[in-house]
Amino acid sequence: MRLTIWMLFIALVPGVQSRAWSASPNAGTADEKMLMDAGLATDGPGLLEFFRKRTLMPDARKRIEILLRQLGDNSFKVRSKASAELVAEGVIAIPFLRQAMRDKDLEVVYRAEECIRLIEEKEPRFGLPAAAARLLAVRKPAGALEALLEYAPYAEDEVIGEEVLGALAALAAQDGKPDKTLIAALGDRQPQRRAVAVEALCRAGLAARSPEVRGLLKDSDPQVRLRAALALATAHERDALPVLIDLLPQLPQTGAWQAEDLLLRLAGEQAPLIDLGHDDAAHRQCRDAWLVWWRDHGAQADLTRLDVTSRPFGYTLLVLLDEGKVLELDHEDKPRLEISGLKLPLDAQMLPGDRVLIAEHAGDRVTERNRRGEILWEKKVHEPLMAQRLRNGNTFIATQQRLVEVDREGRETYSYARPTGELFMKAVKLANGEIACVTQLRRFLRLDTTGKELQSLPANVTTFGGRIDVLPSNHILVPERAHNRVVEYDAEGRIAWQIFFREPVAAVRLPNGHTLVTSYSQNRAVEVDKDGKEVWDYKMETRVTRAFRR
Repeated sequence: MRLTIWMLFIALVPGVQSRAWSASPNAGTADEKMLMDAGLATDGPGLLEFFRKRTLMPDARKRIEILLRQLGDNSFKVRSKASAELVAEGVIAIPFLRQAMRDKDLEVVYRAEECIRLIEEKEPRFGLPAAAARLLAVRKPAGALEALLEYAPYAEDEVIGEEVLGALAALAAQDGKPDKTLIAALGDRQPQRRAVAVEALCRAGLAARSPEVRGLLKDSDPQVRLRAALALATAHERDALPVLIDLLPQLPQTGAWQAEDLLLRLAGEQAPLIDLGHDDAAHRQCRDAWLVWWRDHGAQADLTRLDVTSRPFGYTLLVLLDEGKVLELDHEDKPRLEISGLKLPLDAQMLPGDRVLIAEHAGDRVTERNRRGEILWEKKVHEPLMAQRLRNGNTFIATQQRLVEVDREGRETYSYARPTGELFMKAVKLANGEIACVTQLRRFLRLDTTGKELQSLPANVTTFGGRIDVLPSNHILVPERAHNRVVEYDAEGRIAWQIFFREPVAAVRLPNGHTLVTSYSQNRAVEVDKDGKEVWDYKMETRVTRAFRR
């Protein structure tokens, strides 16, 4: 049943950035407790053994590859036995099972997904490798770099992979120079280790001191070239950009999208008015257009645009639910982008290159559109409440019944429904892989990847759609329409800050500490300071149901 109009409002948060990585002893306290609670050693040797047990040996790889092929066997008995043995392999099988979920055989996909579910149920806490990686960078035992490099290709998911990269970056320097282990890994026989090594050196700010790093821009493996070019471009190495452009027609869709995404962020409004498309010819045309851009603008391109902390644009995104429109204002509050003809848009997120991700509730779809409103990507989904583009290129989507994550091909890589059957009202995926949501029982929940509740607080939310704003302090920002206030609650549910505001339906915290709010009954978006004083507003003749500043 469709939501009634008065319930269709949103609470979009800024694109979640990877949190700053810390290897301080204080940061290790919570990680140490988590590992100890799971009965694991937290000293240097114990942590090294933890990763060695999760590192795939050559004989295990062969065994897993054989079992994966058997998942599609004609014999039910063979398929069932292979499934059971893959579950017995434990977490080291998960990266291979995730690859199997892309298989064309639906039986293989189903069995791979079920194996992952059973393995995760057996794991005492699926976030243990991330905690162990952070703590290993605190302990710094001899052999830490080697252990993490060996394990890195087998990280169970991207969140854990990010933590491993962060730990490697924290360990990358010896007396201010790149560690010889990482330099040697640039020539490793396994492509994934070469890629991890170059990323770790770039994150550690050691690219300029490691001339060997640039050699990977000519690596024989296109995926290694991609990861090296992305890392080096982010480290402000201009030579990486022609490599990214050249890779556009050489990579599968997901890899080409990553290259295009960085180029779009860099070029801004000077970006070519051409999209990547979905076939080889379109990829080549896109490459040719970017070559022209490189010729005309490459030497002057500002690589600091790629920094997370780069200067904000001052643009404001508005969602006009009643008019079926998304509008973005420039820093002078003049419309710079407008997409109309949408079917009850509940959520929107600006993407690089003036693209917009939109959850169209009445359209039963999530679409990615260019500034002309043309659909570049679409995922059919029943009555979406919100949509969030993740750092890995996947899209996180919430409906009333389910939370799902889909890849660029639209295949589901994650799905979760409340076992009690309660409905979701708002949701967001956090940088650490956890999920924050508000349910119809007016509870804020923080969940791990298995659905285990890590936190539960009252949240008097009465409108469906959009995201709940989880602040870096782990406080939450709640628009309480029924109480005419916006409230910031701390991790224990105590009020840390509040302002009076008439019937708020969406609220986000801005980088300057101000709060951007929209109202059920007012046709405007309002920015208020810490004292609740209005410092900016934008009025419309229709209700503004969502606002965000970038």
